[in-house]
Amino acid sequence: MSDTAEHAARETGRQARRAADSRWFELLARGGFVGSGVVHLLIGYLAILLGVGDAAAGSGSQGSQSGETDQSGALAQLAAVPGGVVLLWIVAVGTAALCLRLVLEAVIGGRTDTTRAWLNRAKNIGKAVVYGVIGYSAGSYALGAGKSSSGSTKSAAAQALATPGGVFLLLLVAAIAIAIGIGLVVIGIRRSYRKQLVTPPKSVERPLTVVAVVGYVAKGVAVVIVGVLVAVAAFRSDPDQATGLDGAFDALHRMPGGVFVLIAIGIGFLAFGVYSFFRAKYAKL
Repeated sequence: MSDTAEHAARETGRQARRAADSRWFELLARGGFVGSGVVHLLIGYLAILLGVGDAAAGSGSQGSQSGETDQSGALAQLAAVPGGVVLLWIVAVGTAALCLRLVLEAVIGGRTDTTRAWLNRAKNIGKAVVYGVIGYSAGSYALGAGKSSSGSTKSAAAQALATPGGVFLLLLVAAIAIAIGIGLVVIGIRRSYRKQLVTPPKSVERPLTVVAVVGYVAKGVAVVIVGVLVAVAAFRSDPDQATGLDGAFDALHRMPGGVFVLIAIGIGFLAFGVYSFFRAKYAKL
């Protein structure tokens, strides 16, 4: 790289860092955590409704009509309430800003090439993808173009199974999902989420710890179940088995005693939603 090009790249990096560190950008990024919290609260609410056998309650809403108890169902519920479109745009803009900040952290945030630094970059990219999907979905529902995530998952699984080596690809996706789920459980149990937060006041620390641990563990269990369903789809060559959170919740609902597990996971998603609100205030940005 020439001196001029290298200087231009450094200047671009400085400008990007300056923008990422600005007050308005920080507020938008914190708004992304609030948006994530709203989505998790709605998912928890829908999961509990399904668990108590009342998923059809509020039959006038789009989310309950579609039967979705995952992210798309939560966003559909949000779109159906008065002022919901405004809330969807807030979720979309906030999560998009958080996604962009995570990408900037991955690209220009690290100065070293150690294995740990590269792992942190990979985690930031992974988080950026998650928040990017939430932001895109929220924007789509705000524009009235939202789609069922379970249908998209089945379509992607069908395409994968139709290609050579597609079974191995699905198994890889399943393994990644299971690993992520286990990682979330470990984060909750070891309370390593505290690395992402500034030290909260003593009066806040205990309730924050409770909702964080319960939320991470419950969400991790749900993601592991999703991974298992994808693995089952790969082994059976049946894309209908590959579903997202809604399929995982439905599978739990049909299992003996699964209703109690489903309600517990729903409560866990509610807890994670509340934790996201705490994180909006105390996250290190």
